[in-house]
Amino acid sequence: MSFFDETFSAFLRIGFNHIIEGYDHLLFLLGLIIVTTKWKDLLKVISAFTVAHSTTLILSAFGIISLPPIVTESLIALSIVYVAIENIVRKVKSKRWIVAGSFGLIHGAGFSSHLTDLLKAQLGMGNIWSPIIGFNIGIELGQLTVIACVYPLMLLVRKYGRQDLLTPEISRVIASVGGILLVFRIFGMNP
Repeated sequence: MSFFDETFSAFLRIGFNHIIEGYDHLLFLLGLIIVTTKWKDLLKVISAFTVAHSTTLILSAFGIISLPPIVTESLIALSIVYVAIENIVRKVKSKRWIVAGSFGLIHGAGFSSHLTDLLKAQLGMGNIWSPIIGFNIGIELGQLTVIACVYPLMLLVRKYGRQDLLTPEISRVIASVGGILLVFRIFGMNP
């Protein structure tokens, strides 16, 4: 049995789709990307988020940590609000990788709630690493796809001197949507 088998491919697609279809994760990622002005800073931010969410994803998949979904989903919504407000009020964002890593721990727990149900069948077959790694790589490919679409647009916005006008407005929208998600999730409602 090859490591890169049908299970790996299936979980890779599931991870990719989880990012692309997950509006909450897309909003958080957008909030991080729109203020990043250098590739080096973007790499730090995305790496911190990746390492953090991969850690909690693996710990959750093995049952080492477990958070109630209402807590995880509410904290994910709060992370969206926080990043968007920080975009508006903080001028210096040189330590943004710390924010991304901290909230990456929460997002990993959110990813794991989706993954854990899918992994139950794999646990009995002794095939745990292939789906976990496939799911993680799928998430990263989804993030890279979003970055490849958004970052060049933000470079254009910067080139034409519109970042100071556009970034706060986008951040206000992100904060508003995140706030609505937070209220819905705290009260257990589906938006």
